[in-house]
Amino acid sequence: MIAKLRASFKKNPRLYYTMSIAATWAGSGSFIVGTQVAQNEGIFPWLLWGIGNTLSCIVFGLLAPRFPKLRAVAASKPMQIILGLMCIFQIWVNMNGIFEMLSPTVIGPTMSYVIVYGLSAFFIIFYLKRATFRNVASDNLSWILVYLLLFILVVISAITTGVHGISTALNPEHLKNRAWIGFALIWGAFMYPTFWELLDYNDANEDETKKVDMKRPFIMGGLLFGFYLLFVLAGAMTTYTPATALLKGIMVSLIAISSLSSFLYGAMINFGKKIGVVIDIAAVAGWQLMIPMGVMGVWTLNQNVRVWFVFAMFIVAYVWNRIEKKKAVTGK
Repeated sequence: MIAKLRASFKKNPRLYYTMSIAATWAGSGSFIVGTQVAQNEGIFPWLLWGIGNTLSCIVFGLLAPRFPKLRAVAASKPMQIILGLMCIFQIWVNMNGIFEMLSPTVIGPTMSYVIVYGLSAFFIIFYLKRATFRNVASDNLSWILVYLLLFILVVISAITTGVHGISTALNPEHLKNRAWIGFALIWGAFMYPTFWELLDYNDANEDETKKVDMKRPFIMGGLLFGFYLLFVLAGAMTTYTPATALLKGIMVSLIAISSLSSFLYGAMINFGKKIGVVIDIAAVAGWQLMIPMGVMGVWTLNQNVRVWFVFAMFIVAYVWNRIEKKKAVTGK
C-alpha cells in the first residue's frame, strides 16, 4: 500500500501538495480562534480574519517562487535560524490545541498529556527518513478525515441544538484589530519552513517526483483552506454539546497534528536533522511552560512578531537584487 501511495504521489504530486499546504496552514488556531472571533466579535471581524487567512498560501504561491532573491534570503543562515525558532512557537500552539480540545472530554487531562507527548515523539521519529513524502502523505490522510468529521460535527450539532445567528454589529475596535491581524496573516505562510522546502523539493526532483508549477498547488491550497473555514463559521452558528465534545476534540486534534508534524519537520529542515531533532525534543519537553498562555496567547504573540520578519525578507531581497543588477551593469 505504501509503495502504491508513493507511486501515486510521484506521478501526480499536485493534489498531494495542495492538501498538504491547506492542512499545514490550518493548525489548531484556525478552528479555536475562528470560532471565538465569530461568536464573540461577529461576522465582519471574522471575514477580515478569514480573508487574510485564505490569502496567505495564495500570496506565497504567487510571490515566493518569483520574487527576485527572496528564496535566497529564506535560505540564508540568519533566516534559517529565525524560521527554525518560529517553529518552536508553532509546535507549542498545536500541542496546546490538542491538549485543550481533548482534556475536557472523557479522555481527561492525564491521558491528553500522554497523547500529546506520544504524537510528538512519533513524528520526530517518523521524519528521520523520507521526510517530505511522509509529511505530505500524512497531511493528506488527516485532512480528508478533518473534512469528514467537521461535516458530521456541524450537521449533528445543527440538528440537535439548532442554529443561532452571529452578530452583524460594526464595532470599530474589533474591526481595527481584525483588519491588522488579517493583513498580518496574509504574510504568515512565508514563515513556514515546509513551504519553502516544497519549492526546493519540486526543483531538486531527487526521488523522481514529477515536477510541477508550484504556483497552482499554493493557490488551490489557499482556496481549499478557505472552504474549510466556511465549515468553521457554520460550526460557530451552532452549539457543541457534551455528546459531541469528543468528536470535536478528535477533529481539532487532527487539524493540529498536521501543523505540529510539519513544524517538527521544519526544525529539522532549518537546523539540520541532528540539531533539529534535539531542538524538537527540547521544544516538546518545554511545552508545559507554555500551557498557561493557552492557544490564543501563544498564537497572538507569534502572529504579531513574524510579519515584521517577512517584511524584512522582502526588503533584503529587493536591495540584494538591486545591488547585483548594478554590479552587472557597471562590471564592479
